[in-house]
This record gives sequence, structure tokens and C-alpha cells, in this order.
Amino acid sequence: MISRRMQIAGALTIIVVVLAAYCVYASNHAFDLEGEPKVYNAPLTVGDVTLEATLETYVGGDPVRLIEFTIVNPNVKRVYILFKASEVQTDNPSLLKASASIGEGLGVAIGKGKLGMAPEDVIPREISMVQKVLIYSGFMGTQSEPVIYFKTPNVGGTQDRIIIARGIIIIESSTYENSYILASYVRQLVMS
Repeated sequence: MISRRMQIAGALTIIVVVLAAYCVYASNHAFDLEGEPKVYNAPLTVGDVTLEATLETYVGGDPVRLIEFTIVNPNVKRVYILFKASEVQTDNPSLLKASASIGEGLGVAIGKGKLGMAPEDVIPREISMVQKVLIYSGFMGTQSEPVIYFKTPNVGGTQDRIIIARGIIIIESSTYENSYILASYVRQLVMS
């Protein structure tokens, strides 16, 4: 007969294995989107540079208004700006500028009273497994805590596009320089 301690140890082992499997699965599927998006061509101009990009919405409606509403609405309590730094140090200044550009737009929106939150509620971070699990589980990337995620070449970014899902905006870029152009477009929408 199996002792009580062995039963408890076995049950705890099963719980840990199931929890670990869930976390691995959730972190790998945090940004999976269901359905077909509506795709809009959007030539984005910042300064003298024009980038041929697309806006893709998984929630229907005008993508420009959806970007604005996802980030700037009375229900927003905090905004997460998430990215994964590159192993190549020369790539990171563009990613930093892109993240700061979004932060600047949110700061202006807070200053104008368009957002009922403080500047410290804008949280730029390098994305972690825990955050991916929270996004997959529905604790982040919600109407009150939207996520802006930079999908750059080091994490599979191949196209220049902005993807709008419920509570999540993915800024995907084929180059780090293009991430700044896409972020500047979002910044302009947030500040307007």
C-alpha cells in the first residue's frame, strides 16, 4: 500500500507537471489570433520616409479608431509596452526609440486628460514567459490593461503591419528601423 506522503508527493508532482505544461503552452500561444483579419493598406509617412504597411483588425471596424479606442478610453488603467531586445546591440536603439515614441504619445494623452491614469501606469518591459502566460490567461491584454507588443525580426517579425485584436496591438516590423515608423504612427493616433 502507498503511504500518505507518497500520495501527496505524487499529487504535487502531477500538479507541477500540469502547471508547467500549461505555462509552456500559454507562453507559446499568447499572441495567437483566431479568424481572418480585415486588411487595409496604409502607407505610413514619418518625416520624409514612407513605409508601405498594412493595418489588420481581428475585431472589425475602422482600424484607426480601434487603435485609438484600445489605448485611449476611460476604462484603461495601465498600458504595457512589451518587446524582446535583440542580441545585436546595434538593433536596440531603434527598438528603444519605438518604445519611447509610444510612451511619449501616452504621456501626452495622460497630460490632456484623455486617460485616467498616471505616467507610471505606462509600463515598458522586455517580455517574459510570465507576461505571456498572463496574456494567454486573460489577465493582461484586456480592455483595462491593453498590451502593445513589438514583434521585431528577432521574434519572427517579417512584415510591416499593425495588428489590432481585443486589448492587444501588435506592431510587427521587418526591420528595427521600421518598428520606429510604425510606433510613430500609433503615437500620432494616441496624441490626436
